[in-house]
Amino acid sequence: MTSLTPPELAPLTDIDLNWTHTPMRWQGAALGAEVALILDAPRLEAEAAVQHAEMTLENITMQFNLFDDSSQLQQLNQTGTLNAPSAMFLDLCSIATRLHVATNGLFDPTIQPLWRALFEGTPAHLARPRIGWNQLDISAGAITLGPDQNISFNGVAQGFATDILTKALKELGVKQAAIQLGELAIIGGPASVPLAHPLPDGTKSIAMHDGALSLSIPRRVALGRYGHILHPHGLPAKAGWPWVAVEASSAAIADGASTAFTLMTVREIEQALEHLPEISRVRILREDGHIHDLKPRATATL
Repeated sequence: MTSLTPPELAPLTDIDLNWTHTPMRWQGAALGAEVALILDAPRLEAEAAVQHAEMTLENITMQFNLFDDSSQLQQLNQTGTLNAPSAMFLDLCSIATRLHVATNGLFDPTIQPLWRALFEGTPAHLARPRIGWNQLDISAGAITLGPDQNISFNGVAQGFATDILTKALKELGVKQAAIQLGELAIIGGPASVPLAHPLPDGTKSIAMHDGALSLSIPRRVALGRYGHILHPHGLPAKAGWPWVAVEASSAAIADGASTAFTLMTVREIEQALEHLPEISRVRILREDGHIHDLKPRATATL
C-alpha cells in the first residue's frame, strides 16, 4: 500500500489573487514562524502597511514569545501570576477558553508539561495532574496558573497574530493581500490557494475569499512515537487523522480548531462546529485517502 503524504500549502508566491498593482512582498519572522506578506496596493501605501505590520508583529511577539523571558507569557509561566494582563492577552485567553469548551477540553494550552516530559523522556504521568485549562483563574486584574502549570499558545497564537495583522491592514485600507504566519489569511479575493501536491481526490487548490485557512498535520514533527499534537490526557487520538484543514473567518479559531480536530471523531467535530460559528468548512483526510468534507449546518443549507 502506498504511504499517504498529507499536502502542505504551496509557497505564498504561487497564490493567484488577481493583483491590480505590482504586488509588494515582505518576509520576516514572529512567534517561531516565518512570516510572508504580499500586498496589492500603490507603492507608498504598501510600504506604510509593511512598516505597520512589522510594529504589530513586534508587539505580539513581546507578549506571547515562549522563548523570551521578558514576554508576558513567560512572566506568567515563571511566576504563576500575571498582574494587569494586556487586553490582547485577555482576548487570546478568551479565544482559548472558547476552543477548550467547544472541543470538550481537547484544545488545551496547558499541555506544555506533557510535551516537555515526552521530549525529555521523563515519566509522562507526573505531568498530567498539571494539565487543565480550567485550573486557571482569569480576570482583568490578574491571570493565575494552577499548581506547577505552564502554558503555551503554540496551537493558537500564530492564528491570533494573523487576525490582528489582518485587521490592522484592513484598517489601513488594504483591499487585497495574502498573509502567511503559520496560518494563511486572504484579504479580498477570490484567491486560488495551491497545495504542494494534490489530495487523493485530485484537489489541487483551495478557493478562498476574505478568510483564513489552517492545516494541521500531526506527523509533521515526531515526538518519540507520538506526533507533535498531544492528547491532554495522554490518550491516543480516536481517529488519527493525518491531515485536517479548517477554513474560517478567524485565523485563531481555524488554528486552534484544526489542532484539536486531529484528535476528534467526525461526530465530535460536528458537535464542536455548533459552538464555533466562525468556521465555514472542515476537510479531513483519512489514512485510506477518503476525505470527509464538513460544513456547519447553517452553511450547508445556503
